[in-house]
Amino acid sequence: MSYEEFILVFLGGVGMMTLYIGAQALMTGDRAYRYYAAYAFCWIIYFFFKVVWTFGDTRVESVIYPFGRIGFPMLAYVFYYRFADAFLDLRRLLPRIFWLFRWMEYVLLTYVAAELISCLFFNDWTNSAAHEWVHTVMRLGVAIVSVYGITQAWKQRNQLVYYFVTGSALLLLFGLASMVLSFTMLDESDEQLISPLFFLNIGILLELLCFSLGLSYKNQQTEIQKITIEQEVVREREQRELAQLKTQFFTNISHEFRTPLTLILGPLTDLLQNNPTYSAYQLMHRNASRLLALVNQLLDLSKLDAGQLRPDIKPGNLTEWLRLLTGSFSSMADSQTIQLSFISETNSFDSAYFDWDKVEKIITNLLANALKFTPSGGVVLVQLAASPDKQALIRIQDTGIGIPADQQARIFERFHQVANTPSSNIAGTGIGLALVRELVMVLKGSITIESRVAQGTTFTVTLPVDAETWADSINSSTEPTTDEKTVHSNLPDFDAAIQPSKVAVEVNDENRTELPLLLIIDDNADVRQYIHQIMAPTYRVIEAMDGQDGLKQATDTIPDIVICDWMMPIMNGVVFCQTLKAQPTTDHIPVIMLTAKATTENRIEGFSGGADDYLAKPFNPAELRIRVENLLTQRQKLRERFSQELYLKPTNVQVSSAEEIFLQNAIRIIEHHLGESSFSAEQFADELNLSRMQLHRKLKSLTNQSATEFVRHVRLQRAADLLAARSATVSEIAFTVGFESLSYFSKSFKEQFGVLPSDYEPITQLASRTD
Repeated sequence: MSYEEFILVFLGGVGMMTLYIGAQALMTGDRAYRYYAAYAFCWIIYFFFKVVWTFGDTRVESVIYPFGRIGFPMLAYVFYYRFADAFLDLRRLLPRIFWLFRWMEYVLLTYVAAELISCLFFNDWTNSAAHEWVHTVMRLGVAIVSVYGITQAWKQRNQLVYYFVTGSALLLLFGLASMVLSFTMLDESDEQLISPLFFLNIGILLELLCFSLGLSYKNQQTEIQKITIEQEVVREREQRELAQLKTQFFTNISHEFRTPLTLILGPLTDLLQNNPTYSAYQLMHRNASRLLALVNQLLDLSKLDAGQLRPDIKPGNLTEWLRLLTGSFSSMADSQTIQLSFISETNSFDSAYFDWDKVEKIITNLLANALKFTPSGGVVLVQLAASPDKQALIRIQDTGIGIPADQQARIFERFHQVANTPSSNIAGTGIGLALVRELVMVLKGSITIESRVAQGTTFTVTLPVDAETWADSINSSTEPTTDEKTVHSNLPDFDAAIQPSKVAVEVNDENRTELPLLLIIDDNADVRQYIHQIMAPTYRVIEAMDGQDGLKQATDTIPDIVICDWMMPIMNGVVFCQTLKAQPTTDHIPVIMLTAKATTENRIEGFSGGADDYLAKPFNPAELRIRVENLLTQRQKLRERFSQELYLKPTNVQVSSAEEIFLQNAIRIIEHHLGESSFSAEQFADELNLSRMQLHRKLKSLTNQSATEFVRHVRLQRAADLLAARSATVSEIAFTVGFESLSYFSKSFKEQFGVLPSDYEPITQLASRTD
């Protein structure tokens, strides 16, 4: 094949590619397709002139030929740089390369313009040696800039970059080969296929092929992105529709709740007025009011979603309103031993314009949260200050457990609760803070949070309270409504019952000391009070507000049984159970898990943690009493078994349970001090690393014997073994097992075995005589 034939094939192939890319440019409007078509078209024009010159063998004595031979390759490079920018988004990806290519375009366009002027006025300029050197310098400049751009782009490790760099590198290599060959070949014959232009043609073909593949890949990725975006749009629309359905559901169910709540609260209010000191009525009214407040929150959220919640601005004293709202939480703070205070740093807001109801909901939600997550002995502070632009700055600061930094961005999302922290064990709806943010936005304000784990949290609410901001929203009424004055009617938590006394009943009523001791652990004071009322007639009751407090009380008092909630701050019910069962002092105490988590998985988790029984809320009081009685009956049967079996052979008993292991260890200690008449209950407790009271409670629970009775029982059992073996006299055996008085020994022995020591015979010997 001659070079002339190859040129025809080349022009045909490149022409078809240019037509296809041009059509794509028209259909898609993509700049990369346009610049690619222009780039290929410049090379077609260039080689067309080459074909005319080669085939006609006559020089076109005009401006067209010299300009076409010189100008179009330079214009091709201009479109090459433009294509690189559009294809790779150089302005964003590589801004330095973008500007380098842009300046090179200006240089090339200036050179092309200079060549056109020179061809118009100097016909022999393109054939001069000076022109050849200038043209060679420009080609080398293009090569250097292209090489630098290629090396910088390669570092991006992008698939489009790979296509661009590969094509550019191929043209660069074949172009350099063409340049070198043009200087070394003296005779360029059209009959020869291998010529300087042949290498340039091959480089251009390979480059255009790589660019075409790159454009195809880019188009495919664009289609994938479009599909992904469409899917995201569909998904977002479905999520909005689902959110609307949820909102409508909550709205409907909230309205349905209000009717029965009204019928509950109305009669309860009448009953309370007639019996103001009856605690059961107070408990019912308090929690029904709290439920109504939660329903109202759901309704507020639905109104916000529907755009129906509008500010109701009225003039008033913001300072006194905040002082009143803070003071309404004082009883709750006192019951939790939390210092609550209000500080106003300015009197600028004694006359302000604000929405009384919405400010109340914002402050009470934030204060309720602050008190909920602040431990006993902590501090909650409400501050009112003025911002530089005269807006009200309300800060609610606490010294509570804090919020992790990675969770702070989501705390204002609906139904979101902080996970993997002590607060995640506190029951809640997850709508309080979401409602707060929405209400603040309705009031044209803002809310921010600053928090550190184990140090505390500060919420800052900024609200405009000037007349100019609310000129179009000010209500003509100058006094708050009755509902706004009655603060206690709408608040969710702050009027909760004062914590019941933690002092055990046995301290106040000596006649009840023989009743079983029950420990109730729940972070809700009303639940504790209710269970207390149910169980108090037949049990001594003590209370704890969380798992950590409950574990301390269980360790100190050794209760007969524990009723424990699951979701609690600091230490939840499962962890409490696991810790309680891991302590030798308390591992025998039965635990009833009382919780709203009622799924099979939750029950399995509770039993795996060591719970002896599981009861879901809401519960039947009679069922709770029966479950407690059954567990205590089982413990009584276990005591009888230990009393009848375990002491028959103190040193030769096979043990399995933790209780039996404890008793066997206690027996070994007594036998080690068997001959010491001075061995006391205090020494016995010290050997077991227990206090005397703990030892007394544990032995009483396991054997129904006090520590002194247990020691005497083991001594007498060992004496019986020695008497059966006829190894010594009665007096010697009495001294051997720690009795200094023979008469006391004989009396105690007869009380336990029914006969005097001198008449004792083991059961096996009596049976053999009968036979």
